[in-house]
Amino acid sequence: MTSFARKLIVLIHPCKCYLAFTESGCCVIVNHVESNPALIEVIRREIQNNGGQIPFERFMELALYHPEHGYYTKARHRIGKAGDYFTSVSVGPLFGKLLAKQFRKWREELGHPAEFEIVEFGGHRGQLRNDVLAAEPDLAYRMVEIGEPLPDSIVGCVFSNEFLDALPVHRVKVERGEWKEVYVKEAGGAGVPAFGSSNTTVTEACATGFAETLGPLSSLRLAESLHDLPIEYMEGYQTEVNLQALDWMEGIACHLKRGFVLTIDYGYERTEYFAPHHRNGTLLCYHRHTKSANPYVHVGEQDITAHVEFTSLIEHGKRFGLEPVTFTDQAHFLLGIGESEIAEIAERTAGQLSPERAAIHQLIHPELMGRAFKVLVQRKKANNIQPPKAARRVAKSVTDQVGS
Repeated sequence: MTSFARKLIVLIHPCKCYLAFTESGCCVIVNHVESNPALIEVIRREIQNNGGQIPFERFMELALYHPEHGYYTKARHRIGKAGDYFTSVSVGPLFGKLLAKQFRKWREELGHPAEFEIVEFGGHRGQLRNDVLAAEPDLAYRMVEIGEPLPDSIVGCVFSNEFLDALPVHRVKVERGEWKEVYVKEAGGAGVPAFGSSNTTVTEACATGFAETLGPLSSLRLAESLHDLPIEYMEGYQTEVNLQALDWMEGIACHLKRGFVLTIDYGYERTEYFAPHHRNGTLLCYHRHTKSANPYVHVGEQDITAHVEFTSLIEHGKRFGLEPVTFTDQAHFLLGIGESEIAEIAERTAGQLSPERAAIHQLIHPELMGRAFKVLVQRKKANNIQPPKAARRVAKSVTDQVGS
């Protein structure tokens, strides 16, 4: 930081811009803050109507999935150069081509049932569907978005790519030997922290006037999910709990009659997820290809994600008839599907600036997407016992819960 910048006294105007004054009184615009004012007001009303604070999960739910103003419900470019982040779909059609080969193999394993279909969650504009169908035109392919019900009966493959990491999460922290939950409240003024009593922890407030405070866990279910962690060694540890991902898995198990569940996402197994080097959690935000850990700026205009804890997904799926088949990283998964295709491209494009070669690099290089993305494959057989209770349909319930 320059000596000039250090002398700036910054005043924050919610949802508009940072105004800064030098010691000589000159005013400059330091940065532009793009939050959605209407969404900010919705969240503030929600806080006021719920005793002055809401769980972080609810804040994230409103920020991402509010029916009018949420990040995922508005028509906007989120993926690619004009958006906020890249995905495996962004690098070209190779990802879809390799998945099509796997889908075809699974259809053969199931005996070519006439009702076989691919059900994709979070397909956005349908680019991956287009890439898959370009390689395998006779596949039946359906996309399900937030707010849409699941098909009553599915035979085939339920597929998601970077879907679960964007479901709202609870944030929790160990304080004085107890698990506490992170709640969101209004700051004492626009951009000014409202520090509470000695037993209340408030973090740095943001341009939108929100602050965090710790309180009791909001549900018995949340407490049960943390019960087996060694809390005596975790003082100060903060992490996320994605109960909605478990609900989603349960709903899938109820509707999948036979076939496969393919889940690709950022994440870790439990031992890695709760390792000491993740003591600050995995929550990340993406806005115009800039990564941060601050969910209180660009509200409604940035993605908010948390890594998936895959061990819980595997265990929960087994309770409802989903048997794990494979858990690996994206590089090994894609090489297992299409090693010959990848080798042919690498040989044919050797020494060239080729989009196909660049796609291979992005998809399987361990320092890029190859190791960061994990792949979970589960299978349900026709004679598996159906769960005794109705599915919790996260695809619909998220929107139902956020209201207006």
